[in-house]
Amino acid sequence: MNFKSRTHLFLVLIVLLSLGGGAWYWQQQRTKASPVNDVLVKVFQASEVTQPQLQALSGRIEMSGVLLASETATLRSKTAGTLLRLNVAEGQTVQKGQILAEVDVRDLSSKTEEREAAVSSAQRAYQLSLSQHKANQDLARQGFISETALASSQSNLAANLAQLKAAESAAMAHSKQVADALITAPFAGVVARRLVNAGEKISPEQEVLQLLNPTRLEFKAMVDAAASQFLKPGLKMPVQFEGISQAVTLRLDRIGPGNDVGSRALPVYLTLEQTSSSPMLRPGLMGMAQYAYALSQEGLTLPITAVQEEGGKSIVWVIQADVLKRQTVTAGMKDSQGQRIYILDGLKATDTVLALRFEGLKEGTKVEVKR
Repeated sequence: MNFKSRTHLFLVLIVLLSLGGGAWYWQQQRTKASPVNDVLVKVFQASEVTQPQLQALSGRIEMSGVLLASETATLRSKTAGTLLRLNVAEGQTVQKGQILAEVDVRDLSSKTEEREAAVSSAQRAYQLSLSQHKANQDLARQGFISETALASSQSNLAANLAQLKAAESAAMAHSKQVADALITAPFAGVVARRLVNAGEKISPEQEVLQLLNPTRLEFKAMVDAAASQFLKPGLKMPVQFEGISQAVTLRLDRIGPGNDVGSRALPVYLTLEQTSSSPMLRPGLMGMAQYAYALSQEGLTLPITAVQEEGGKSIVWVIQADVLKRQTVTAGMKDSQGQRIYILDGLKATDTVLALRFEGLKEGTKVEVKR
């Protein structure tokens, strides 16, 4: 065998050995045991658990809000033109019926005499035709004029009456245009805002002034829907306003519907008739209303730390057969100390509940209660 043949044989052996070695390694990997993945069962160690407690329903409702004027008005222009006069400043007190602003309608005012003269002329023509028609009726009964002449007299009377009505209608429309140029106060109050300035061009229905009555005040606050069950119209409660040392007693007027779908807050309105004893109260003041309630019946309570809020719902974690269960409940008010919260629905007195909030809990997790 020559050198070339030996070299070729040597290369073939190397290839065969490489293939054989690879096959052996692959077979060894296949024959290695692949044990079934062990399921790691996590056990949650719960050292803080509690059960609902029966407690007399009592507590304190606090509602922050703002004092508003219950009687307000936005005054608008009724006609187009240039704002000739704006007779008031912001904060100025005005009387009912007072002229606050005036649109320039001097071109209309100059035609007032023409409209009045047209009405007077039409009235004279109508009265003349009426008298003449009555005379013609007498003459017709006596046979001195024909029926055709009487019909012509009747037609003339009707025409003059139509002209009189048209003149009166035009005069009334003209008077209304002139009157619409005046913006007057619908009630006694204070100018809250000036929305335009004298000399500006304005259009019909454009806002000119905002007026409010500072003697008729309303305190608007938001209250949790669960707390609203303890509030009834007619209740009186103290409100502490910023900058005023003494609390002011207001009366609950109404509880309004919520504006946002899913919101748990409802607006409440408390009213006050401004008197000489409360001169410092004014729209815009912030305040805090408080109402303490105590009912004869008892309700289930939990520590506040046991209840968590998720997506607008109140959630607690109940332990059933050593397994966690996520339970939705209806939470009410806090107790008078602010440490416990009433559970109105979704929980039994015998339930065992996690007393603290934990992140990442999953329903079905096994629990071991550490006593």
